[in-house]
Amino acid sequence: MNPLTYFQNQNLSITQENNFFQENTALKIILESIWKINFFKNQFRSRERIHSFTSDDSLIPHDILRLSLINKLSLNPLQEPKGVFETFLYILEHLGLSWRLLKDLPLWNSHFEVNEMAKMICYRCKMATEYPVERSYGLIINANSVRETKADFEKSTFEDIVNFIRIDLKMPCDKEGCGSQSYVQRMISKLPTVFTIALEWDNDETEEEIWDTTSVLVPEIDISVIYQYEGDSEFTKYRLVSMVCSCGDQYNCVAYESERVGKNKEEKKRWVRHFGYQKEDTGEWDGVLSMFLELKMRPEILFFENIKQRDQIITEEAYEEEEEEEDKEEYKIFKRRR
Repeated sequence: MNPLTYFQNQNLSITQENNFFQENTALKIILESIWKINFFKNQFRSRERIHSFTSDDSLIPHDILRLSLINKLSLNPLQEPKGVFETFLYILEHLGLSWRLLKDLPLWNSHFEVNEMAKMICYRCKMATEYPVERSYGLIINANSVRETKADFEKSTFEDIVNFIRIDLKMPCDKEGCGSQSYVQRMISKLPTVFTIALEWDNDETEEEIWDTTSVLVPEIDISVIYQYEGDSEFTKYRLVSMVCSCGDQYNCVAYESERVGKNKEEKKRWVRHFGYQKEDTGEWDGVLSMFLELKMRPEILFFENIKQRDQIITEEAYEEEEEEEDKEEYKIFKRRR
């Protein structure tokens, strides 16, 4: 079936769509945060790919994604998720069919996958134990654990704190007669395009506790501090591109955005808060941290995109925009000559 026909058969009006997302604010904000991820937006919004299955210009890529999500949710209703991250996992797992309808687009959820290998070497008998590979869509970290670790290791970076929390787990040796507890080493052999970290909150934290947690967050991390990785270190840097944040009983998207302004099309980058159908410029990272404190806002899902891959996509997009502008100028000259 043609994907456009598939979506149109759902008989979803704009009003129905808006009502759906108003009633499920977390879903709307998670989708908006994912849309800020460059590789994802770049793959999905390609006009050549969109036109390969529909000539309807009124149905923009973001609408197609939202309609497909609504359809999947109607077929597989979400049963009282325990938290925002579970809703995110649900979206990843249940958008597969709708994405496959676009045929020439890859399964995008694989870009979020982290395949973690674990190995323990007993400190007493030196026997090595390897554990089955664990597949996940990122890490879940307790906000209280972040505060406690920060208090114990004041000068530690955010990556260090995440690493300390994760290695604070011992396993017993399997060798008969030993049974000694040793730390487990965690490794990855392939870097994810997007590295996701979820923070679990109790939702009754004081302003001081919110600050103690959020003040350790940084807009750039090195994943090799969290996992052992033997590949090229140039690719282990990740930049925070968007966050799903709770603010009271509502959710906000806080994203790092860029736009070209002025005659010279200079690129301006800043952090922007999206809430409801409004947006607010929060400026530099210090402004984001201040906003967390002032609004008692709790970042719940953080999306970090691989810097090397992201910069490559941005460069390609800039080149395509330049070519498009040149084509427009050539067309104007051609019309004037006629």
